[in-house]
Amino acid sequence: MVHRRRVLTSSATLVAAGVAGCLGDDDSRGEDDSSETSETAETSSESGGNGAESGEIEPYEVCIEPAGCHTFEEVPETFFTIPGAAEDMAMSLGIQADAHAYPERKPYKFYDQLPGVEHDPDEIFQYGEGESARNYDKEIFYEVDPDVVLADPRMLQFYSNWTAEDMAEIEQAVAPILGSYIRNDYEGEDPYYTLYELFERIAEIFQRQARYEAWVDLHDEFMGEIESNLPDGEGPTVAVSWRGIHAESGDFFPAPIHRKRNDARSFHDLGMRDAFAESGLEPEGTVGYETLLDLDPDYIAAFTLSSMTGEEWQSQVVEPLEDNPSGSHLSAVQNGNVVRSSGQFMGPITHLFSTEALAKQVYPDRFGEWPGDSVDIPADERLFDRQRVADIVNGNV
Repeated sequence: MVHRRRVLTSSATLVAAGVAGCLGDDDSRGEDDSSETSETAETSSESGGNGAESGEIEPYEVCIEPAGCHTFEEVPETFFTIPGAAEDMAMSLGIQADAHAYPERKPYKFYDQLPGVEHDPDEIFQYGEGESARNYDKEIFYEVDPDVVLADPRMLQFYSNWTAEDMAEIEQAVAPILGSYIRNDYEGEDPYYTLYELFERIAEIFQRQARYEAWVDLHDEFMGEIESNLPDGEGPTVAVSWRGIHAESGDFFPAPIHRKRNDARSFHDLGMRDAFAESGLEPEGTVGYETLLDLDPDYIAAFTLSSMTGEEWQSQVVEPLEDNPSGSHLSAVQNGNVVRSSGQFMGPITHLFSTEALAKQVYPDRFGEWPGDSVDIPADERLFDRQRVADIVNGNV
C-alpha cells in the first residue's frame, strides 16, 4: 500500500504526477469524491470509529515528547523523515515515506521478503548524499510538501542549523514536526520512549491503531518464543561497533549497549552483555585491537545487517579480521563469533528480522543455523511468519 503523490525527476525538482496508490486495501485510488470518502471511512473504522459513519474525521490530538502536541483535522497521508526509526514504523503501518536520506542503509531488503507488500524506493525523494544528507534546505520541505514531518525537533534543528524561527516557519507553512529520537541518549538524557511506545504514537498520527495492536500481539508472541528458548544463566559478552568494523585500520566505535537505546534492542532481547561495561570501561571515540584483546569478548558485532549482504559481510569484515595479525588472536574471531544485527533504522519490521538473525548467529543449536542472509532461511526454520507480517502491514488484521 503505497501512496504515490508525486514523481521526482531530479534531486531538486518535483513534478506532479497525480495520485496513485492508496491508504486502504485497493491497488489504486480514484480522484473522485466518493473514493476519498470511502478511504476516509476505512481509516476511521480502523482507528475505532473516529467519524466512520459520516466519512468525516473528527479532530484528534497526538502528543510526542519533546515535540509537543498537534491536533489533526485530517489523517496525514504523506510524511518527510530524517534518519531514525520512524520510517520503518510507518512502513510497518503500510505507509511509505515521501522523502528521506541514506537509502543505502535502509532495511529495504526486509520489505522485499514480505509477500504482497508494496515498496518502491525510486519514488522516495532523496535529499543529499553522505554528510550532505544532513544539510536540510527549507525549500526541500516546501517542494515535498508532506502532511507531517516525522522527526525529533531537536535532531532536525541540529542537522539543519535552523533557527527557532525557521522551525516555526516550517511547522506553520508546511507541516507539524512530530517525532522523538530513540536510537540512543541525547546529550546524556535517555530516550523518552521504547520502540513500541513511540510506535503507538506514530500509529495514532496515521489513525492505524488496529495495525498497531496486531503488531503488539505479534511482537509479544515472537519475544515469548525467543525468551523461552534462551539458555539459563548469564548471556555472553559482546563488543559492538556502531559504525561497522574496520579490520585493517583496527578502528572500532564502541556502542554502549548496556544503556537504554533502540539500536541495541536485539542484543538486549538475547540477554547479551556489554563487554566494555562488564570491564568497567566507558570508551569515548574509537578503540583499537589492544583494547579488544584485553577484553577478549565472546562476540564481536556491528549494526550492518540492513546494509550489507552476507557475502559482503564475509569478505569485508570476517575474512579481514581472520587475516589480521592482531584480529586473528581474538577469541570471537577464532570461534566464528563475529556477528551482526540491524541498528539505526530499527522499527517493528526491522526488529523482527534483526533479532531472528542474531538469535541464529549466537544460538544456532536453539534457533537454527544462520545462512548468512534472512532471505536464505528455509521457510520451516523462520522464527516469525512473513505472511502474517505482510497481512498486518496491508491492513488485513
